[in-house]
Amino acid sequence: MRLLPSALIALSIASTPVIWSLSQVRWPAPAPGLPAGAESRLAALETEAAGLRRALEDLRGRVDGLDAGRSAALPPRRELSEGDAPASDALIDAFAQVVLIADRRSANAGLTAATPAFLEEIAGLPRPDLNDDCQAATNPRLTDLLETADVGPIRARLLRPALVSLRQVFANVQVFEPELYRRITSAGSLCVRRIRGSDDSASAHAYGLAVDLNIDGVLDELADGRTQLGLILLADFFRKEGWIWGAGFGREDSMHFEVSREKLEQWRRLGLI
Repeated sequence: MRLLPSALIALSIASTPVIWSLSQVRWPAPAPGLPAGAESRLAALETEAAGLRRALEDLRGRVDGLDAGRSAALPPRRELSEGDAPASDALIDAFAQVVLIADRRSANAGLTAATPAFLEEIAGLPRPDLNDDCQAATNPRLTDLLETADVGPIRARLLRPALVSLRQVFANVQVFEPELYRRITSAGSLCVRRIRGSDDSASAHAYGLAVDLNIDGVLDELADGRTQLGLILLADFFRKEGWIWGAGFGREDSMHFEVSREKLEQWRRLGLI
């Protein structure tokens, strides 16, 4: 599912007076005694203006249609209860609403998840005695690279190149979706543990290469095929920076974002890990 950025909706509304004004333009008939060729030039300009009016009307119709389709696709607005923030713009309210994820298995097209074996090949296990609980990393190669920092709207403990990359993701979100940016919260980053169900395989979280996010502090339910609309928007920003979205996993985990194998190989070539 794709959500039309609020900036485009605002543009369609703001451009309506301009479109109406252009539609009222009428070119005057050529005055007598004009220089040779002036009449044909005025006729060409009138034709060009008519084409422009048609194009603008078409654009307005397309934007109005997209806006109507977006509104129809949104689930019913949740009723406010005591303690909730006051209602705001409908599009802003929609960021936290939960919807089905369309075509989620192709969400990471062009990117692949790093396997536990690949992660271990790069840096070894984060610690030799992994269990199901979050523990501290003891592998010197990792501990030298781990850092805790404020990154955009959250605080995270990740590998330094992952922090740099995540900072770029959030910088882009802040520019293009500022309302969404202000509502992003974290559900965790570094967690040195084994993958649940395995004996000795470490998760991406154990290497400081993953972060869990949500909108307004509401955790996504695991493996239900649904997510917050704000996370769908965020996934585009992460994919462009080379991160995998957990919505595309066999067991859907849409609040989870992790560095792709392709990004890790790039960092390894550059000597960053």
